[in-house]
Amino acid sequence: MRQTRNNFEYYLLTFLLFFFYSCEKETDNYSNQGEDNGTEDITPTVIPSVINLTAEATTKANELKISWENPSGITAVALSYWIQESDESSANSVTTRVYDQRKSTQNIIVPQYGTYHISAVAMDNYGKRSEPVKITATPAETDFVFSWSNVADSCTYVLIEQFMNKSKGTFWSTPKDISHSSQFIYWQQAHAMDVVIYSYERIKKDNPDLAATYENYFRLWYQNHANNYEHKVDDETGFYNNFTDDMCWICLTLMHLSEATGDDTYFNTAKTVYDKYIITRAWTDDKGTGLPWKADDKGRNACTNSPGCLIAAKLYKKYKEEKYKENAQMLYQYMVTNYPLKEGNGKVEEPPLTYTQGTFGEACRQLYYITGESQYMRMAEKAINYAATSDRCLRDGLLRDEGTSMDQSIFKAVYIPYAVNLALDENAQYSIRTYIKDFIEKNANALRKNLQHQKFPEMYCDIYWGWTFDGDIASMGAQASGASLMEGVARLSQHDSNANTEQ
Repeated sequence: MRQTRNNFEYYLLTFLLFFFYSCEKETDNYSNQGEDNGTEDITPTVIPSVINLTAEATTKANELKISWENPSGITAVALSYWIQESDESSANSVTTRVYDQRKSTQNIIVPQYGTYHISAVAMDNYGKRSEPVKITATPAETDFVFSWSNVADSCTYVLIEQFMNKSKGTFWSTPKDISHSSQFIYWQQAHAMDVVIYSYERIKKDNPDLAATYENYFRLWYQNHANNYEHKVDDETGFYNNFTDDMCWICLTLMHLSEATGDDTYFNTAKTVYDKYIITRAWTDDKGTGLPWKADDKGRNACTNSPGCLIAAKLYKKYKEEKYKENAQMLYQYMVTNYPLKEGNGKVEEPPLTYTQGTFGEACRQLYYITGESQYMRMAEKAINYAATSDRCLRDGLLRDEGTSMDQSIFKAVYIPYAVNLALDENAQYSIRTYIKDFIEKNANALRKNLQHQKFPEMYCDIYWGWTFDGDIASMGAQASGASLMEGVARLSQHDSNANTEQ
C-alpha cells in the first residue's frame, strides 16, 4: 500500500514539474516576440474601408440617406455624424450590420438643420476596424410636399438655368454651351421654349414675378429670331429658313406664345412666315400636293407636312380665312395617301417617331374642331395612341430612346404636350383618354425615380426615362423632353384638381 502511494506521489510531482516548465517556456517565447532577434514584427491587421460613401437629402426635414459599398469580409459599419460647427467628440453614432451585402444604405435623422460631417468605419467579426471615410452633407430644412408641379418647376428650372442664354432668351445644346456647338440650333428652340410657355401658363396666376421673367425671355427669344442662323435680306420676319419644317416648328411656338400671353404679335408673325415662306413651297404631282423638306429640294416627308397641316388649321381657327382650312385638309390628304396612315393603325411614318405621331395627331384634333367631322378625331386618337401602345415606340412600357443626338432626344418634347391635349379633350374616346393619362403618369414616375435630386441644379434627364443620367455632357434635347413630360403631367394634375374643386 505504501509502495503504491509513493509511486502516485512520484508521478504527480513529475507531472507538475513538466507543466510548470512548459508554461514558463511558452511565456518566455511570447515575451521575446517583437525583440530584435532576427524575426519579423507582427503588425496588426487593418481591414479595408468602405467605398463610394455618399449622403443625400431625403424628402423629410433633417434626414440624410447614407449609401456605401462594402469590402469583403466585414460584418458591420459604424456611422458617426456631427454638425460642422462642432468637433468629432460630440458625434452621434449608429452601427449597421452588413453581412453579405455589397451595397448598404442607412437613413439617419440629424438633431438639427445644418451641414454635417459623416464618418464611416468598417468592422470585421473580430472587432478590427478600418480607417474612417469622411464626407459632408446637408439635409432638407423642411419636409418636401410632393406634387407634380414641384417636380415640373425643378426640371424646367434646370432647362433654363443650365441651357438658356438668358441675355438672348435662346437655348444652347449643352449646359452653359460647354461644347460650343449651338450656332445652328434653330428648330430645337421651338420645343425648348414651348416647355417654358407651358410652365408660364401654369404659374402665371400664382407667381407673377416669375411670369414676368418668362415674358422677358419670350420677348428676347422673338427679338433674336430664335437663334435663326439664316438671314434673308428681304425677310421682314427674321424667321426665314431653308428648311421648311424648321420654320413650321417655330411658327407653332410663335402661335403658342400668343395663346399664352394674349399678345398677337407672335401669331401675326407666324401668319406672315406661313404665307410667304411655307405654303408657297408646296408642289403637286400624282401623289397630291405637299410641302418639301427644303426650299431647294423637292423631297417631301411626314415631319414637314404634319406641322404644316397643324399651322394651317390653327390659322383658320384664328383668322377664319377659308384658304387655311383648305390648306389643312390638303396637307392632311397628302399625309393619309402617301404614308403608313393608310394602313389604319395610326402609324404616321416609317420608322415611327414620337414627334411626328404627336404633331399629326394634334393636326387631326384641330381639324375636328374646324370642320366638325369625327373622322379627324378618330385619326387623332389613333396617331397619339400608336406611340403609347406600339412596341415600335416603347422600351419596357416607356417611350423609347429615339437616338443619342440632341435632335433625336428632343422628339418626345413634341409628342407629350399633344398627348396631354388629347387626354384632356372630352370629345375624345374616354378609354383612350384614360389610357393616355395613365401612360403619361407612368413615364413621369419612371423619370422622377431616376432624377438625381442631390445634384440639383445639375439634375439632368437622360434620353430614356428609365435610366439615370450618367454621361459626361447633358443634352438640351433630353432635358427639354424630360421637362416637357413633367409640365405635361403637372397640367393633367392641375386639371384634375380644378375639376374636383368645381365639384
